[in-house]
Amino acid sequence: MFIPLSDVSPIGLAAMFAGLCLASLARGYSGFGFSAVLIASWSLVTDPAKAIAVTVLLEIIASVIQAFSVWKQIPWKRVFLLMGGATPGMLLGVLVLTSVPVNTLKLILAVFVLSAAGLLSLGWKLKARANNVGTFGVGVASGIVNGSIGMGGLPVALFLTADGDSPSIIRAAVVAYFFLLDMLGLILFSHIGIISVETVSIATMAFPVLLLGMYLGTRHFLGATPEGFRRVTLFMLMGIAIIGILRSLLF
Repeated sequence: MFIPLSDVSPIGLAAMFAGLCLASLARGYSGFGFSAVLIASWSLVTDPAKAIAVTVLLEIIASVIQAFSVWKQIPWKRVFLLMGGATPGMLLGVLVLTSVPVNTLKLILAVFVLSAAGLLSLGWKLKARANNVGTFGVGVASGIVNGSIGMGGLPVALFLTADGDSPSIIRAAVVAYFFLLDMLGLILFSHIGIISVETVSIATMAFPVLLLGMYLGTRHFLGATPEGFRRVTLFMLMGIAIIGILRSLLF
């Protein structure tokens, strides 16, 4: 099912490394964009399933590391409502992942990233604050997206931003939600064979880069504000998505 890393060209490996670095910095700066950046960039040179598997493992580690700094700000009721919807959604999403051809999945992934990143960059807002049913529904959508293309965080980030939550609350909610969502993903993906010895090995090799990127991002080493870096991440995501769409349609 997987394309071995030994079959990836040196340029492809360099692109994967650059994607990992950017994703790790983004996670440290704003708690946002790790899955989207890693999966979108890696899917340009390898199959999405490999990227999704590695991302789930690294996201769990990243969430544990960041949990201590956001614990008091986590909106637990909203997180649990999202997870309540995400659980059945993930089951549907996994069916998509295992039944849709790889090239089609790459195109779906790229279109979704472009749409979600575009709405986030435009600062789209809801007219009224979402109720419990609406939050649960977003969880269902997030679960489907996470199970199929591993980017369940983007719908939630879009929803929380559009619903008017503060950046600190969004960051805390995303960290807690990612941990629970990825633990569920770990169970489901292990069951269908996506989590393998190879993906664990790749995640192990990527772990030091993740730690360094998160450390530099948390320290704002590049001199950017979290919101400023988030905007840069969104624009880069849109660029990666456009490349993915063109590659799927033209090659």
